[in-house]
Amino acid sequence: MEIPYEVTARRDTGLYNAKVGIWLFLASEVMLFGGLFSAYVFLRVGVNDGVDTPWPMGLDVHGSGIWLGFLNTIILILSSVFVVFAWLALKERNWNVFRNWMSAVIACAAIFMCVKAFEYNKKLNHHYGIKLTDDSVVEGEIANGTDKISFEASKVTLSLQSDLPAFVGHVDGAFPDFTVMEGEETVTLQGEKGLRKWFYKKRARVSQDLAAARKEFRAAKKKGEAAQLKIVSTKAELTAVKPFKLLAKDRKVTNYDEKKLNYIDNVVVEGKLINDYVELIPHQIDLQMIPIGRQKESMVWSFFEKYHQVRPNWEKAQEKSLEKIRGHFKGEPIPGKVVQSAYINLHTIPHEDFEDTAGNHAKSEEKKSEDDPHKGDHAEEKHGHGDADGHDDHGEHHTISVPRSDIRFMGNHGPRYGNYYAIYFTMTALHGLHVIGGALVLLHFVMFGKKLYLKNPEHLANRVEVGGLFWHFVDLVWIFLFPIMYLL
Repeated sequence: MEIPYEVTARRDTGLYNAKVGIWLFLASEVMLFGGLFSAYVFLRVGVNDGVDTPWPMGLDVHGSGIWLGFLNTIILILSSVFVVFAWLALKERNWNVFRNWMSAVIACAAIFMCVKAFEYNKKLNHHYGIKLTDDSVVEGEIANGTDKISFEASKVTLSLQSDLPAFVGHVDGAFPDFTVMEGEETVTLQGEKGLRKWFYKKRARVSQDLAAARKEFRAAKKKGEAAQLKIVSTKAELTAVKPFKLLAKDRKVTNYDEKKLNYIDNVVVEGKLINDYVELIPHQIDLQMIPIGRQKESMVWSFFEKYHQVRPNWEKAQEKSLEKIRGHFKGEPIPGKVVQSAYINLHTIPHEDFEDTAGNHAKSEEKKSEDDPHKGDHAEEKHGHGDADGHDDHGEHHTISVPRSDIRFMGNHGPRYGNYYAIYFTMTALHGLHVIGGALVLLHFVMFGKKLYLKNPEHLANRVEVGGLFWHFVDLVWIFLFPIMYLL
């Protein structure tokens, strides 16, 4: 059966079938992205100044990393041009030229996704924000894996009615051996494999015992007999052969103290707390949520006592920003939302602020590097953190230690960090899926289109035109997405 209007135009619309279909599909895509853009705009304009957490500006979030978004914009625009050249090559019946131009489009899509992956990696793995209990915020890079709770464990009490305990994935180093009582016998569980095998077998047995106990109870009640539900133990105690170290994620822990670590899956780990501090290589201090009159008493300054230049230089930068604002308003009252804005209350900490009190340390490190030429290279590789989000490479590993009791919220610059980041990742990831889908369709034309080209080149040209229309739409979405999420 031959489908009409695949090559020739329909009499009613003047278009062939596929073009009608793609326009209808793109209309639904416009509604999807239009809804997301509108939701973002309405969320931002609905902020109650002084009450709600202020929205970050794209310039503050991405900093010098904006050039990555601009680079991706150029890449997509070029790829849209290449799609047109590929379609023209088919119209001129030149397969080799078509293949070359379309390969360039696929290459642009691959580069776009690689740049986006690099950007995601920086935000998710190298940038954290710590919101203190007084609403001040310090941002930077976690040092020495201290975003996790360090705990030395010796005994584990776990539930046999849940999934594999979360602590299994938090073991630091070699997985320990455990002993457990099975009736009157002590059983040794060797490594993670032994624990998993025992756990699933024991959980299945407990599930069967619970089902049997309920069945027996219901049968007795049905007969009118006095019945009591048989108690089945659903917990087990494991004793480590040797104490082992856990690096527990905050999201998996409900509470803890010096001797116990309680997980959200009802697992209790006994032992001793090793470290209750988070070490951070600071990049920025954000006091937008604290009135300027109270900022001098902010608890964030207590963590910079050994770096005496950080606070006065931050205040100088703030005063410089205020002077510019006063000049703009020319003696008129400055709106409160401007006074509490990121422009005045969010500043990057330059590397020079650490030199006055850490100078001796830096010199000693330089001397060590002269004695051991490999040490300096290693230190730079380990502690350098120049990045795409506008933070300079501090070189030296200058850290602050923040007690967890002073932290209200801590997280990487991922979707959990705030509404802006949730929308940023949602929209850019959704757009990325469209890039991947469109690239796969265009790749299909290069890999498997030769047969159709030899049979009916105009049919293939129509298919490429439809694919090109979708690709132009993907480019257009990014042209809107870039200024909204990166610049505003």
